[in-house]
Amino acid sequence: MPVIYLDKHRPLTEKQKKMAEVALSNEINDVMANLEIMEEEMDRTSVFGELNLREVALKYLGQKVKRNPDGSVDEKVLQHVYRWYFREE
Repeated sequence: MPVIYLDKHRPLTEKQKKMAEVALSNEINDVMANLEIMEEEMDRTSVFGELNLREVALKYLGQKVKRNPDGSVDEKVLQHVYRWYFREE
């Protein structure tokens, strides 16, 4: 008989949500800062000088990070982020 693990569908506590929000914010800030550095280097090239990586990343974030009508991050996104950074063994 198969075993179903319900932990993946368990709602996050308020503390876990806050931890996931901070981790998500840190991840986005780190990546955007790295992209800015890459863009500065690419500006020194003849072919890639006009490629705006941050714009591409922001468009992707708009598709990937779903938000609620009140502007907060969707619970499923927070669950994914929380489980990515704070794996529970």
